[in-house]
Amino acid sequence: MKYDIASKVVVSIGKEAILRRFLGMDPDNIYIVEELTEETPSLKRSDFPLHVILKDKQELIVLLEIQTEFNEDFVLRLIDYTVRFKLKYHLSIIPLALLLTPTSQATGFYESDILTFKYKTVRFWEENPQDYLNEIYLYPFFPLMKRGEDFIEKAEAGIYESSEISIEKKSDMLTAMAIFIGLKDKHLATQLIQRRRDIMIQSAAYEIIKEEGLKEGWEVGKEEGRKEGLREGLREGLREGLKEGIRKGKEEGKREGLYETISLGLEIKFGTDGLALMEKILEIKSLKKLGLIKEAIKIATKKEELEKLI
Repeated sequence: MKYDIASKVVVSIGKEAILRRFLGMDPDNIYIVEELTEETPSLKRSDFPLHVILKDKQELIVLLEIQTEFNEDFVLRLIDYTVRFKLKYHLSIIPLALLLTPTSQATGFYESDILTFKYKTVRFWEENPQDYLNEIYLYPFFPLMKRGEDFIEKAEAGIYESSEISIEKKSDMLTAMAIFIGLKDKHLATQLIQRRRDIMIQSAAYEIIKEEGLKEGWEVGKEEGRKEGLREGLREGLREGLKEGIRKGKEEGKREGLYETISLGLEIKFGTDGLALMEKILEIKSLKKLGLIKEAIKIATKKEELEKLI
């Protein structure tokens, strides 16, 4: 799951580069398609349905799917998405699967006794990082590519030192790259976390490291966080005592982390309309209530369902 979430973070930032380099498109505008009206909590939606308007004004929909472990059920779901979006929008539909780990099953073609189906694939393990050095928004995918570990430091420095990328995007891209490195070499992932923790902690995706993986790197980061909490507690004043200062520092950190996670979840699921809810959410101080909102985003099908919780 952590790899899928990391992919979504990178896709949300670099979708134009993905369409340009892997589908040969020249997009003028890209919009994340809202959920289909017939979708329900029990009916899984596409990872990234993109409404693309090309420079020549041609319109189409790209169903961008992320798959860590490939299986036949994935293709059947992809067929389902394709048919439903075709019925809804009557536009050309291009299914595209981003495959994170090697498999021989993902052929781009499915055939049974009743139908045949074609879909496009990006097989990262066959791609050469050298070919994408001019696409900085694809740098987080370098660890998944052929001999990608040889390009990690170059990609890390390119992201960290870029003057064109915001701090928020840098933190998301570096965190996603650390998660992908963990697929091949957890020691290298730990080293990246140690070097760039100062910026990575600002990413909502950083929660994934704490909750699901890269334990060694997280333990190092946790110790650094403890020291920061100590310093912050002392700065706040000795009146409340060291223990109270650290407690407040940790609570504030958790609250900021939840704000970032909720914001990312709203943007991925509901686009800019979802982000409109953040004005009221930022007024909520209860960690318990923020946690409930974060979990509700996972199962909500409409923005209105979340408004009832706020």
